[in-house]
Amino acid sequence: MKKEPPLIESLQKASMDKGRSRFFLVFLLLSFFLWFIAKFSKTYTEVIAFELSFDNAPVGLVPQLVQPLEVEATLTATGFQFLYYRFFDKQLSIDLAEARFEENKATVQLAAQFQALQEQLLGDTQIINYFPTEIEFDFQRQLTKKVPVVAPALELALGYTAINVEFQPDSVEVLGPESELTKLKFIQPIYSNNSKIQQSFTSKANLPKLGNTLKLNTNSVEMKVSVDRFSEEEFNLPIVLKNAPLNEVLKFFPSKVKLTFSAPLQELKNITPEDFSIGIAYDRLNPNENRATIEVFQVPEKVQNMRWEPKTVEYLIRQ
Repeated sequence: MKKEPPLIESLQKASMDKGRSRFFLVFLLLSFFLWFIAKFSKTYTEVIAFELSFDNAPVGLVPQLVQPLEVEATLTATGFQFLYYRFFDKQLSIDLAEARFEENKATVQLAAQFQALQEQLLGDTQIINYFPTEIEFDFQRQLTKKVPVVAPALELALGYTAINVEFQPDSVEVLGPESELTKLKFIQPIYSNNSKIQQSFTSKANLPKLGNTLKLNTNSVEMKVSVDRFSEEEFNLPIVLKNAPLNEVLKFFPSKVKLTFSAPLQELKNITPEDFSIGIAYDRLNPNENRATIEVFQVPEKVQNMRWEPKTVEYLIRQ
């Protein structure tokens, strides 16, 4: 018999060993699979903790939970079903239609919902018992509040001003807990412009999200912005004395104030010195000083960037 070279013999032996190893691995995997099927097809009794969610909550009621509510259920089920509960679905829904609501606390009797809980489980899973049989949680009632929409910050080109900003609608309804609604005084749309504004425009403006507890009845408003050029004007105004007794006369040094302000061009032509009132409030005078601070008592609505000199004046009381 012809003898094979040593190298050929080594390769043949390795090939036979590899074949036996592969067969053994396939056999091992098949055995494990059959064991797994047999093991998890059996019925077991175990305790599973399910997180509770709510159905049919009364309109205007919001549960206030520090942490999720849970119920521990003792179940009879197959191993496959227990695997599903542990890794995929650990939530049961309870019906709040029959809950008792007193002041700020709700009470739900789970015993009355046994069948509804049973129907949410897989196949022939059976509930033996569960704990607790009654749950309680705090809640808040929701209210609706109408909140005005106010103008966002607008970046205008130099020499221009927004003379009017209107919204449609000019207010929105917000639904939420009373404690949150009392803090909400207005809502400001989100708006940004790529270039500085030089002309009037109408645009859609989105409203900001107010968190998880407050809901708006609309997500956007129409914003109409009227833009005009503005210019500066200067008036020399007499200092007036306000709230003085009839027999009290004061003389000021100087007796006039130089007032500088800006306003839209279409408004500026209608503004006169008589539209302003600037001077001293008698009841704020310090009897130990002979200098008083100038205050503005009256100013037209469209006036901006108002400044005056001097800020204080000396005075004498005439006897």
